[in-house]
Amino acid sequence: MSNSSLERADARAIEERIASEDDAWTRGDAVAFSKWVLPDCVFTNIRGAVFVGHDDFETQHDRIFATIYRGTRLRQTIDHLRFIRSDVAVVDTAAAVTGLASLSPGAQSPDRAIHSKLVQVFVKERGEWWVASYHNVEVKGPPPPPAQAPREPG
Repeated sequence: MSNSSLERADARAIEERIASEDDAWTRGDAVAFSKWVLPDCVFTNIRGAVFVGHDDFETQHDRIFATIYRGTRLRQTIDHLRFIRSDVAVVDTAAAVTGLASLSPGAQSPDRAIHSKLVQVFVKERGEWWVASYHNVEVKGPPPPPAQAPREPG
């Protein structure tokens, strides 16, 4: 296989990982959602809390699938997939969680969904693509326009 053929095959494999995350989330299956997370993965959630390790990643998702995100659906759209090296890829996705029973106090979402930008770093080990880093940040609406300074007469 040529380098471009290998890269296309690897990109497809990563796209399948992203799709499997969406599927596992929608089923509320923390074990499946965490299947490809490395033992030393660093995970930052949309609230800025940081967790280190596969077990913490799985435990946190098990907790939220049983509570605040019970019955929700995740849909990720890949915005950018870049190979840093042949065995390291950075994937930026736009993610939407729908089906929420309620929004957090102060949350504003006309479509009743949580929208986030997610960056995952994938590394290829033992012939498989694994999540080494998972950083998620909630997308906020645009800021209000700056207040107009009062005009001086004159």
